[in-house]
Amino acid sequence: MGRKYRYIIDNNKENALTMALEASRGALKSAHISPEQLDMIIFSSDTPEYLTPSNALIINKELKATNAHIVYDLNSNCVGMVVALDQAARMMKTNDNVKYCLVCGGLYVSSIAREDCKYTYPASGDAGAALILEVKEEDTLRGVLDSKYTTVSKYYDTIMSPACGMTKARSNDVDEYEKKQKWRGFHLDFFAPEWANAITYFSQKFHFTIEDIKLFLLSQYSKQFIIETAKYLNIDDYQDKFTYIGDKYGYTGTTSPIVAFHHAIRDKDIPRGSKAVFCSVGAGVAMCSVLYEF
Repeated sequence: MGRKYRYIIDNNKENALTMALEASRGALKSAHISPEQLDMIIFSSDTPEYLTPSNALIINKELKATNAHIVYDLNSNCVGMVVALDQAARMMKTNDNVKYCLVCGGLYVSSIAREDCKYTYPASGDAGAALILEVKEEDTLRGVLDSKYTTVSKYYDTIMSPACGMTKARSNDVDEYEKKQKWRGFHLDFFAPEWANAITYFSQKFHFTIEDIKLFLLSQYSKQFIIETAKYLNIDDYQDKFTYIGDKYGYTGTTSPIVAFHHAIRDKDIPRGSKAVFCSVGAGVAMCSVLYEF
């Protein structure tokens, strides 16, 4: 799966919320805006620290984002931050009261992974990520341009957390093992062709070629996903355009395409007008691809 390192929480002070909050502070600093300029906050996680109130509301309070009145949590599992990008962009285009939106997320996978689960325990890491979306009036449409979704719900019971369900997770009579995540193996061979189909759909709808896409930001669960998607798109040198950071951090769920995005724009000179695609997948499975233009 292409792993070299991963990072996990080894104290009782950090969690998905604290990591997302720290990332949010970094995003605000990078964007050169104050928390008071935020109008909207979306928090994405399948390991949220709280069910009530929303974690986004707590981030609002901790950042002192006093003007961010649209705040909510989103749980689409590992595809969550990509879905949040799509939701936020669509809302911002139709709501004149939103200029800046903070999209943040966190994954505390080490708190739910079973030690005998080969799919998560040795391969995943804890992480937080955040970015800022801004509305601008321009002559050329750019930013988040479109999205495409695919849901194959027959796999709903392959990945379940907690395995016993939330009601039983509150019971002292249920073993801790059953309160953690269950992951039963299933075929993932349809991921790459589905992402390739979505990317091809974007190219046809917006009249560009696959070569015009400068960044491919896919789920970082497996390097093989990237190699196979590149093959379906007839891209020979996948390492030039497909960013892979799963070897540096392990698989970080909802944050993984955003962490890849961070490294890509940090390490590459991306000219205006360049296109990027975000592709990820959540348990069950639910897939989302987003087309973005710089």
